[in-house]
Amino acid sequence: MTENNRNVLLLCPTRRAGEALAALGEKIGCNIIEEPRSRGGFLSNPTYGHELDILDLIESTIELNSKVKLDGVTCAVAFPGMNVASACIAQKLGLPGPSPLAILTCEHKYYSRLAQQQFVPEATAAFQLIHPDDHGAIDSIEFPKFVKPVKSILSSGAYAVRSQEELRRAICRDGLPVDFLKPFNDLISKYSNFEYNADYFLVEELLEGWQVSLEGFVFNGEVTIMGIVDSLMFPGTISFKRFQYPSCLSEAVQSRMRDIAVRYLCGIKYDNWAFNFEMMYNPVTERIQIIEINARLASQFWDMFEKVDGSNPYDAILKIALGERPEFKHGLGEFPVAGSCVLRTFEDRLVKSVPGALELERLVSTYPDAKVEILAQVGKHLSDQIQDAGSFRYGLVNIGADSYEHLESKFEECSAMLPFEFEHVRVLD
Repeated sequence: MTENNRNVLLLCPTRRAGEALAALGEKIGCNIIEEPRSRGGFLSNPTYGHELDILDLIESTIELNSKVKLDGVTCAVAFPGMNVASACIAQKLGLPGPSPLAILTCEHKYYSRLAQQQFVPEATAAFQLIHPDDHGAIDSIEFPKFVKPVKSILSSGAYAVRSQEELRRAICRDGLPVDFLKPFNDLISKYSNFEYNADYFLVEELLEGWQVSLEGFVFNGEVTIMGIVDSLMFPGTISFKRFQYPSCLSEAVQSRMRDIAVRYLCGIKYDNWAFNFEMMYNPVTERIQIIEINARLASQFWDMFEKVDGSNPYDAILKIALGERPEFKHGLGEFPVAGSCVLRTFEDRLVKSVPGALELERLVSTYPDAKVEILAQVGKHLSDQIQDAGSFRYGLVNIGADSYEHLESKFEECSAMLPFEFEHVRVLD
């Protein structure tokens, strides 16, 4: 065991990130300090964004450095503004980290589209910015289209729309509390010259094809692509059924995707941070288009890479925070493929019971590689947490497998070992 003599601050600590980074820090002599005011809860607390003064969080954290010497700052989620705040703190303390403006450019979907137009125009979907109160703009739109907030979480507020009526319903913001945007809007005002805050929506062309996530990091100007993950949806929806790695796309298509990502990142001078590109490949037109760019890792994916490659993405963001070059190796894991599978329903439910310790222990004794995350909370409705459009997650199961067919059958066996009890919710007319 190495003596911990360095300190890295973790903003918005989640259970996933906290546990993974603490274990990795112990190996390299690094103490992970979790920032308590930015702790999770934003998925189930609609007023969290209003309660958090993110500008004060930045300044008081800088003052903390005078008492506890920080050697690095990191963040594993993009709760509106937290990854920007991490970049601001690192910059003001002279620590390794990205440009706050580069993070804001990725996270504000409109300004990201403008940058895409400049640096990777062939991969940029046609788009239009609208405000919910601009009825004239809504009346002029031709359908079908895809609409999404310029800042969201878990695809909340994102819909395919086929009429003006559907579009108006989609931008009423019932699915995403306005308070959620306050920290991000505060950061836009202070750290950018953006004309538009996050109270807007994008109306875009409807993309079709094979959806993937491209995951990686940049260190001292050098872009590393860790891998490309396939995103499988429930048929006829935009709700994720599972993510599987490595991608089944041809190497030629994956190479084109990597090239697009590198040109965009270099174009906006994105450095010393992780990233996640969501892309769509249309096999008919052979066109690759960017869905969106996230200035963070997809934390749900980390142990998929570990299962297949033997490398942990959290190790990369910890090393970057310390100013050290990460190493990411491929093909050294236990399994040929891995998946992150979603337990989901398409109707709201009241949660009566969830799997307990005995059930979880029984599953892990059968499948030692399985990592289960229970999202549902007893006594609450699934809708009490922020969800995507039209469905409700209540758990995640990450597993390794010998093949994609084995992955699907293994998930079905794991699901059968996880007893949930729900009560139907009566919908009032």
